[in-house]
Amino acid sequence: MSYDEQPLQPSAPIPDIGDLVADAPTVPSQADDDAATVERILSASVTDPTAYLAKDSLDALRRTRESDSVEYERIRTLLKSVNPRIRVTKLDELTQSAAETGHGSESLASRLTDLAAERCELWHDADGNGYASLDRAQDGGTHREHWLIESRGYREWLGWLCHTELDGAPASEVIKATCNALIGKAKFDGEEYEPAKRVGRTEAGYWIDLGDEQWRAVLITAAGWRICEAPDPRFVRSRAMRPLPLPVCGGSLDTIWPLLNIPKEDRDLLLAWLIECYRCDTPYPALELIGEHGSAKSTTQKTLRTFIDPNKAMLRGRPKAVEDVYVAAGANHVVSLENLSGISPEISDALCTIATGGGTAGRQLYTNGEEHIIEAHNPVMLNGIGAVITRPDLLDRAVAICLPKIEQRMTAAEHREQLDRTAGEIMGALLDLFVRTLAKLPTVRIDAVERPRMADFAMLGEAMHQSCGGTPGAWLKRYVAHRQEAVQRTIDASPVAAACLEFVAGGSRYAGTVKGLLERLERQSSATSIERGDYWPKSPKGLADALRRAAPALRQLGVHVEIDGKPKRDGVHCELRQGVGYVAPDGANNALASSRSSQASRAGDYEEMTL
Repeated sequence: MSYDEQPLQPSAPIPDIGDLVADAPTVPSQADDDAATVERILSASVTDPTAYLAKDSLDALRRTRESDSVEYERIRTLLKSVNPRIRVTKLDELTQSAAETGHGSESLASRLTDLAAERCELWHDADGNGYASLDRAQDGGTHREHWLIESRGYREWLGWLCHTELDGAPASEVIKATCNALIGKAKFDGEEYEPAKRVGRTEAGYWIDLGDEQWRAVLITAAGWRICEAPDPRFVRSRAMRPLPLPVCGGSLDTIWPLLNIPKEDRDLLLAWLIECYRCDTPYPALELIGEHGSAKSTTQKTLRTFIDPNKAMLRGRPKAVEDVYVAAGANHVVSLENLSGISPEISDALCTIATGGGTAGRQLYTNGEEHIIEAHNPVMLNGIGAVITRPDLLDRAVAICLPKIEQRMTAAEHREQLDRTAGEIMGALLDLFVRTLAKLPTVRIDAVERPRMADFAMLGEAMHQSCGGTPGAWLKRYVAHRQEAVQRTIDASPVAAACLEFVAGGSRYAGTVKGLLERLERQSSATSIERGDYWPKSPKGLADALRRAAPALRQLGVHVEIDGKPKRDGVHCELRQGVGYVAPDGANNALASSRSSQASRAGDYEEMTL
């Protein structure tokens, strides 16, 4: 059969293109491969915390992180849940893309900074110091805390935040970098506020930080006091601060005196000093406790601080340098020193500045040109066997109390038990006294010529006395007499003041150059019992300086001292004579005995107050 004659064969059907695609072998995508790798990693990580460290595993996780951040966070969480030993922070470091800069610690610091800035309110004070306010959950509620960003307490919170939220254990460099960034944010982006330490004042009234874990404070006004859960002032704390006793209404101040060895005639002076410590807008008088061995000076001082500013170290020894005093003042509300045999002129001047409000400056650490400034305004407490405060400028700001001999003692355990049992009632009674004093204060009037050096304290004490039913003017009279008794100590400590007092006591007076007065006093001292010693001035300038320092104390004894501010041709002129209210210098050479005998004589004139 020829070709043309061959029968036609049926042709095969033409396949559909969709069938061809369906029958073609499936090629898995990169995303599918990565998903399978992730599933394998999750299964293996249950027993092997290093399963994710294989190169193909890290590549899959890196691609997932770049393409889908939500899926990467889900995988990261699952890895941590299947095996807590997996270091997800290290995983973040190893899966960074090429576009991400910096090494792991810098990345962690950046993330921690963003997280902390989100959780905190950043702000600064007038000096540009950075602070952070944060809300903390506790016992089913929340409270607000305020921290200096550079403080140890805030750094510890950053470490906790990094561990709980970022699953990391930050190195010190990370915390430091985070704090530096937050300080910049607080200074340039945050609002300016005034931080408070233990006490504060707003338009609402006076505030006292209780120091408890809930960060509560007491608001005191002339109408009463109450505990506030969210106080207006931004109270900052140090790690050494301890909580005040929780005040209880209806307490009595009678329960505090068995815990303190304070003479009855000086109790109203002490109470005025105590409630003055609750104010922050007036100069503070310094409290000096003097007494022999075993007169409970330290116990009395610690007990007093319990109701003002409890601290881990209630008492501290003699500071070695002025900077130590300012550092203590910067971290505490009360500067409390014990067992002092004396203080240097430099530390005495520093305590004066701290009591009235001031600061010190020094070179910033590790810098050449910048200053580090510490401002302080604190109550001061100190004690010693002998008189510690002898310089007139600090003595003029002091309340000095001589503690009597103890006739009946209690053990430390008995004292602690009684204090713990009555502390709340005592604290409430002190607040009640403060309320009554604030209510009476606007009506108190003291003539300007009768106001002593610590005029604000005198006004407060007089208001306190009158609010308790005392006679107007009685407290002020006793306070002025108390200061005059303390002046005897200054005279005893200054040979120049003693010589001037003896010069005037002999009926002499002088008006002329300081050089001429120095010659007269030297001739007098050589013929009397006054020892000039090392503190006797060697030049007219030295005498002029000593006279200016002793002048306030001498005026309280009725001795008029005046030194010209500008020199004349023959030198600086001065005048020394008897003034108004001159007091004979009997007993001036035994200050402590004079003070104690004066206190004994005053005990009969003591006016009882109804507290």
